[in-house]
Amino acid sequence: MKTGPGLITNFWHFFLLCLLDILFRLFNRVEVRGREHIPERGARGVLILSNHISALDPLLIGITAMPRFSPVWWRAAAKEELFRNAFSRWVVRSIGAFPVKRGQRSQPSLDRMVRSLQTDVLLIFPEGTWSTTGELLPGRSGVGKVIYDARPPRIVPVAVAGTDRILPRTGFVPRLFKKTQIIYGAPLDLTPFYELPDTLGTWRAIVQKIMEEIGALRASLVR
Repeated sequence: MKTGPGLITNFWHFFLLCLLDILFRLFNRVEVRGREHIPERGARGVLILSNHISALDPLLIGITAMPRFSPVWWRAAAKEELFRNAFSRWVVRSIGAFPVKRGQRSQPSLDRMVRSLQTDVLLIFPEGTWSTTGELLPGRSGVGKVIYDARPPRIVPVAVAGTDRILPRTGFVPRLFKKTQIIYGAPLDLTPFYELPDTLGTWRAIVQKIMEEIGALRASLVR
């Protein structure tokens, strides 16, 4: 069973990451903190959870954490609207993204995320959408359900700041010479929640804990 992206796909990822490096590191400034918490090359079953303020957020996480020529898929849950156009569908699928329904708890989407955590590194934005103000939005209970069912070996909280200055919600062309920050937090221990009943209250408690951790990381960043 193939559980990695393969050589050709890795070359494609390498090319894209090099282009993104130019955008983020050459034409803008990137500060990375908490590097010691970034998953090592080849790690599986890792869940990365981040706040969401710009379309650039998953790309920033990619260039700062994703190893070049990874033996493991790095996947992301992406809004299903990105998969309606043939070209954008090809692009987002080629970088490991898969569609999820926003604003509703879709069991197939949740099952897809749980399966991914058996073999991959998975990126999820627990708020479910961009924050237009930069403030944290409530986390979605479905994320708590995914964690409860999958029980990933490592859960890494992340906070980003400044990506909305490079590419705001209403923008199409990235701005230059802006500062971006990203911090990777220590892995979370959520095992006490797994002893609780499989209920909506438990899922909400899990995601609330996650949002508290992301909020603390975000507060440590200088805007």
